[in-house]
Amino acid sequence: MKSPVPIHTDIVLVGGGHSHVDVLKKFGMKPEPGVRLTLVARDMLTPYSGMIPGYIADHYSRREAHIDLRPLAAFAGARLVHAAALSIDPDARRLEIAGRPAIGFDIASIDTGSTPSTRGIAGTEHAIPVKPIDRFLEAYHALADRIRAHDGTFRIAVVGGGAGGVELSFSLAHRLRSRAADPGQETTRIEVTILEADDILLPSYNAAARRRVTRALAARNIDVRTGVTVSAVAPGRIELEKGETLACDQAILVTSAGPPAWLADSGLALDDRGFVRVDDRLRSPSHPHVFAAGDAASMDGHSLPKSGVYAVRQGPYLAGNLRRLATDRPLRPYRPQGQTLALITTGERHAIGARGPFAVEGDWVWRWKDWIDRRWMAKYHDLPDMDEGAGPGEDVLDAMRCGGCGAKVPAPVLRRALDRLPEQARDGLDQGLDSPDDAAVLTPPPGKVLVQTVDQFRAFIDDPYLFGRIAANHCLGDVFAMGADAHSALAAVMLPHGDDDKTADDLHQLLSGAIETLAEAGAVLAGGHTGEGAEMAFGLTVNGYADRDAIIRKGGLRPGDTLILTKPIGTGVLFAADMRADARGDWIEAALASMQRSLRPVAEIARGHGVTAGTDVTGFGLAGHLLEMLEASGIGAKLDLDAVPVLDGALELSRDGIESTLRPGNEASAGADVLAGDHPVRTLLFDPQTAGGLLFGVPADRADACLAALRAGAAPDAAVIGHVAAREAHDSQVMF
Repeated sequence: MKSPVPIHTDIVLVGGGHSHVDVLKKFGMKPEPGVRLTLVARDMLTPYSGMIPGYIADHYSRREAHIDLRPLAAFAGARLVHAAALSIDPDARRLEIAGRPAIGFDIASIDTGSTPSTRGIAGTEHAIPVKPIDRFLEAYHALADRIRAHDGTFRIAVVGGGAGGVELSFSLAHRLRSRAADPGQETTRIEVTILEADDILLPSYNAAARRRVTRALAARNIDVRTGVTVSAVAPGRIELEKGETLACDQAILVTSAGPPAWLADSGLALDDRGFVRVDDRLRSPSHPHVFAAGDAASMDGHSLPKSGVYAVRQGPYLAGNLRRLATDRPLRPYRPQGQTLALITTGERHAIGARGPFAVEGDWVWRWKDWIDRRWMAKYHDLPDMDEGAGPGEDVLDAMRCGGCGAKVPAPVLRRALDRLPEQARDGLDQGLDSPDDAAVLTPPPGKVLVQTVDQFRAFIDDPYLFGRIAANHCLGDVFAMGADAHSALAAVMLPHGDDDKTADDLHQLLSGAIETLAEAGAVLAGGHTGEGAEMAFGLTVNGYADRDAIIRKGGLRPGDTLILTKPIGTGVLFAADMRADARGDWIEAALASMQRSLRPVAEIARGHGVTAGTDVTGFGLAGHLLEMLEASGIGAKLDLDAVPVLDGALELSRDGIESTLRPGNEASAGADVLAGDHPVRTLLFDPQTAGGLLFGVPADRADACLAALRAGAAPDAAVIGHVAAREAHDSQVMF
């Protein structure tokens, strides 16, 4: 994406917790020139702890109780890396990430939440931990299914009698008891028991609040046992330290919080429980360029409970201090509040509130809590419109940069990136990246013809590694659509202006993604060219080889052939919305997954089922590429628009008037060759696709077998979308 000034500071946010969502919002409202944010998050939906009990109790929808990180990151102009953090090296300033290259940072912040401590409890693999909450929610839905299929009493033990355990018990009892059986059948009896090691329930609450909570638990037939310590969990039972055994069909751990395991070897200063120590500026005393907040942090001089209340309050201070450190300004102290308002819901729309020595209760307390929670969530659901204009200083900066060969990435920077890549070698590549010469040297296999294609485009996502993977897959598509085997590629790379370290790291990320995709396709990177520009762009010239008589061409469709499309359409409208922070994260994640699926096995299946003609669906949209095939074949087609596979969210966004800038031109180019109509999918026929599917024809009697083979693995969304038909002179070439 375009940056108005060179990046001088990289801030990496590890985790999508409550404090970090505020950091993203603050930087989106007021970007800091030259400062780049990268969010590394294992999950794209961040559950809001204040509303999760209500979600479990069925008072809130999934969207109401979660913050979608993708539009928020887009609003902030932050790179989004959807992967789990594995380790951090604060001295080398690098973060190891699952399944991809490490990334560097100048400043890091950790807000990953916590997990229940399992110290002293054996057999915890038989229990469900309440955190991470998103994993608990997945297990909860499976638990609900088990209960519906269970005969007799189902016993649940909640291990931990703090606020989290109590509120979870209320919510579970309410939801599960109301949904335990099928309509018309006797409800399965559900017993919920809270096990607390302390002698009293809710030890941090005042006596009045404890009395109200105790009465509410008793009224809902939730049993409470205090002064008991769990030593082991086993199938069907829980073992206590004093030798007692309790029957239990499912244990849920809501014990005291534990830190992420990967912090232990980080070298950061940690407290005696393993949480990141921070000072009153929320930064590490051992590494002042590393910050931490929320449950992952332990503040020196304070004993703060692991509560979302503190993470929410820390957010604005964290955002301000990250900005101040990046711009060499003094940091502000964060002083935690002495008293907090605690609100516990009791399953139904009823709540108990406590602050200091006071306690209140009633339906009105739940409505008050609901108003507080919804107001906070609205800040991250209802984002202001993004400014699509150029940033200040952009034209001046571009004028200052050299053009021509003066725009090349410097040789030391290029070598720094290439040296970190795996060796690129393959039979027939006589000279490639390992050679200082000016060009690659290839020796074609005997009897094969060279199939060569080139493609390049601007980055549509801010993650260079993922962009490299998808762009390489897109560029390989033409070779596979022709029925050839990919052999090697030459890269053309454009990188934003930045200092040497950041340029080298971005180039390594980009090429690492591209090389992974090339390797999966059986190809290697043989060389290329790099240059500097205002924004990232990438392309490949791909070399492939094929038997001359095995090439799949666009011409060759015959009347009666069945048309098959192997991927859903809609990437253009989805990423147009993503750039405006108007697309849901799950929509974009599904599109990214589709865009990374290779056409290599798809083309092999098509060849095995008598393909008559084919092409890949890319920039001209489904209609444009189908028309190319029909023109080359001298024939027409009838499409079933209801059968055309469409990516989730694309129709909804299209109905809202969002579209790619290329879509109107694609439709104008098709003209009357595509029949007019008001079917909602018709508009998406002209939507430009990135790394789209293969569109091909097969004889009608082989279509079912071909479709079954595709759906078995290579193309799970493949569909028969129509058939080839003779065209009358007065007909549109594409009919519905």
